[in-house]
Amino acid sequence: MQRLLKLKKALKSSVLATSVENFKVIKSATGKYRPMTAFEIQILEKNGNSCDDWTKVLVEPDFDPNRIFRSSFMGDVRLPKFFGTLLLPGDVSVATGIYDCMVHNCIIENALIYKVSMLSNVLVRSSSVVHNVGTLVSSGKINYMVGSSINVGNEMGGREVLVFPELTTELVDLQLFHKAEQGVQDSFVEMLSTYRSELALPFGIVGKGAVVSNTNIIRNSWIGAHARIEGAAKIRNSIIMSSLEESSHVYDSVILENTNVQMGVKVHTGAEVQSSVLMSRCKVGCKAIVKSSIIAPCCHIEEGEVNSSYMGPMTQMHHHSLLIAALWPEGCGNLGYGANVGSNHTGRMPDQEVMPGQGMFFGLGVNIKFPSNFRESPFTLIASGLTTLPQRLKFPFSLIHAGDPQLVGVAPRLNEIVPGWNYAKNAYALDRNAYKYAIRGKGLVPSTFYSIYNPETARLVFDAYNRLQVSNVKDVYTKSDIDGLGENFMRERVRQSAIKTYGEYLERYVLDLMLTLVEGDESLSKQSPRELRKLLGDTNKEIARVVTLPETMDDLVKRYRQLDKEWFDNVSHGLDRDNERGRKIFDDYDSAHPVDKGFMEWERTRLEESAKRLSAFVKNLA
Repeated sequence: MQRLLKLKKALKSSVLATSVENFKVIKSATGKYRPMTAFEIQILEKNGNSCDDWTKVLVEPDFDPNRIFRSSFMGDVRLPKFFGTLLLPGDVSVATGIYDCMVHNCIIENALIYKVSMLSNVLVRSSSVVHNVGTLVSSGKINYMVGSSINVGNEMGGREVLVFPELTTELVDLQLFHKAEQGVQDSFVEMLSTYRSELALPFGIVGKGAVVSNTNIIRNSWIGAHARIEGAAKIRNSIIMSSLEESSHVYDSVILENTNVQMGVKVHTGAEVQSSVLMSRCKVGCKAIVKSSIIAPCCHIEEGEVNSSYMGPMTQMHHHSLLIAALWPEGCGNLGYGANVGSNHTGRMPDQEVMPGQGMFFGLGVNIKFPSNFRESPFTLIASGLTTLPQRLKFPFSLIHAGDPQLVGVAPRLNEIVPGWNYAKNAYALDRNAYKYAIRGKGLVPSTFYSIYNPETARLVFDAYNRLQVSNVKDVYTKSDIDGLGENFMRERVRQSAIKTYGEYLERYVLDLMLTLVEGDESLSKQSPRELRKLLGDTNKEIARVVTLPETMDDLVKRYRQLDKEWFDNVSHGLDRDNERGRKIFDDYDSAHPVDKGFMEWERTRLEESAKRLSAFVKNLA
């Protein structure tokens, strides 16, 4: 039932449904139009215009025929009272009207239409500009992919997602990972089918304030209000949602086919997007290819290829890299140059897939063999040039790097894993990502989405912490010794270090839970941390059992302040090693590598706000 409620909510607030109602009102408003006078027709023909049957061209009162030049009209056409001017690209002011165009079966409001070879079955809303366009046409009823399915993960099917223009990440997750009862699924399909029928129009739409310029082909598409389409190569059967506050831009040789584009999206510079959904504030450019994929909000894709994948929020790939058959719901990851996360073909059929974890980083030139499941290893880094074998990895914050082929008792094919490394040694990267995502996702993606201290990550860390407790101590461990190591080995000293790192993570997580608990109910301030542990949920209660709890709440605050300061110091000194190495190589290293002042100010503010929180907490305790 949850998916039905979320679908109903998404459709209820549909901008497109409102636009359809507006279109029906506009089309039925025949009373405000009149036939042209003989004098008006005479002026039109004198200005180089032609029409087989002028009686089919209706106009508004006070229509000015001197706003139309060198154009031909066919079928039923409705024209406005043109007035004022609009800007062409390049900020050239031109009077609204129709110039050098062929117009067939269109409703045109006060807009500027200039040099359009064929404009057919289109509603052009007021204040919009259509300039130097080959064909902008619609034929038949357009479905805009509503209710169509996209296969993500396994290209052969089995993980189908029914899509529509207002698709949300919640609805994608529900369809992918929560199988519905047949009755619920039937109702879901029926609701989308009804919505599809409501949206199906025999007209295309160019929304208010939109600009469509220097574009070759636009067919069976919906251009939202204030969208800017400039220099696109081809747009077919697509919706580009847009608004004054969050306008969408499609420009410079883009091909867009069978795709839903949500608010604030930018597709540019030779990008090709087919049979996909681009959610709000995505950027796809620089010859990137996106096919049969769902791209969640605030993702950036440049030069790479994404195929048959669900890419979670704020994931980025800025270089030539490949992502095929990926299920990445938590996103927030990165693919380096040459990363090949796409070996989904076994030589028999393309039926394999990969599931990266949240915040995962694929280094330069890695080769990820399928099938692989890293979802239980969030915030993991795979070092440059590595080839990883098919596996299931269950250790968060890990570093995977090249193994030692000379190591006795370990297969040469295995890589080495360092669980917890990213948390212990790479605090700068973790917090800088949080800083970037806080800016990029502001107002759209919850600020808690990227938090490394979320309940699910804590559960995974706790599980990994428990599996690291062994009765038989060895120099080296593999998955036959410790579950979840995947196709990697781990040294004993690394195991001990990982236990310490995971323990510190869990300690901070639990202390924060207790602070939040007391902040929500001041009557609990008299209880000790051990007593508060009983009030935590079942999973958190178990996590708290492995944490050494302070005796009093004052001690808890002191310990939390200490952990927070240690984390800040780790972030502040996160580049020390890089800087030391760089200075030995370049004489002017410091001048060419300034401090990221924006991030460090954000980090200091975070520490100050934490200190204020703790001070207020202590004051309330007193």
